[in-house]
Amino acid sequence: MITIDDIRAFIAVAKYESFVQAADDLFITPPALSRRIKKLEEHVGEKLFHRTTQAVAITPSGQVLLERSNPVLRDFEALKEFAGRFANDQIVKIRFGCMWSTAGEIVPRLIRDYIQIYKGAEFEVQDAEASSLFRLVRERQIDFAITMRPGKSDADLQFEPICKDPIMLACPMGHPLYDRSTVSWTELQSKSTKKVDWGIFGSLAIGSLAEDVKRENIAIDSSAKILHLATQLKFLDAHLTAVILPSLGISLARAPTIKAIPIVKPEFKREIGILSVRNSPNSKAVSSFVEHVKKNFVEHYEKSTAIFQ
Repeated sequence: MITIDDIRAFIAVAKYESFVQAADDLFITPPALSRRIKKLEEHVGEKLFHRTTQAVAITPSGQVLLERSNPVLRDFEALKEFAGRFANDQIVKIRFGCMWSTAGEIVPRLIRDYIQIYKGAEFEVQDAEASSLFRLVRERQIDFAITMRPGKSDADLQFEPICKDPIMLACPMGHPLYDRSTVSWTELQSKSTKKVDWGIFGSLAIGSLAEDVKRENIAIDSSAKILHLATQLKFLDAHLTAVILPSLGISLARAPTIKAIPIVKPEFKREIGILSVRNSPNSKAVSSFVEHVKKNFVEHYEKSTAIFQ
């Protein structure tokens, strides 16, 4: 079986047209170099060099092999360098997912701060709703996700809480509820309350929050049609409806007149944290970034939602 050292020896002889100089460059003896070339020639089934006492010349077959060998060696050397840098934490490749609300401001800030410390860091980020993130983590398409706590049925997943995000009513100016300091779930369930979209509850993929709501016998309005956060925010900015959203989601609204009204009796909060596969160890690169997220997420969360405090 030929090895990368055999390829390296072949390229060196072709470069120097000398077994002695090639052996010297590779820090091996000429006989050892000759054995590598012989093994390669036996594998190929062709002579790769014409050898005389005065000169060494590559054969036509050798020239064909040389054209393929050079890129192979370059790719191998690049891989070896990458692996060495990776092992020494000089380069980081991190695949993770995040909820739409965290993708707006918090995740970019976390990455920005991290790459100031680890300048070789590389990221592959997928933003999605909770059920997609649960699936991506479970299928190991991503290393972890910044998302809400999954339900009890997701026993194969591990969740490390970071903070709690209140569920509120995002209300545009001119809405009948705009001047309220709080609003109850009973009022929101009333048919007399118009122009309220149930936002986050429009999807069944809300993890343990769905279990909390069910336990309190809150009847979710299944007529909610606006499912994507970006669309919900556009409707808010256009003053077309009020939307039930987490505080972090409301913080992304552009219109300065959008008001976040606490929903009471009872109050609900979604837990945000790190989701990963249970008993599945992370690489040093992933573990490093996860610790960075856990250490700094709350600070960025509080900055984003400060207007509601």
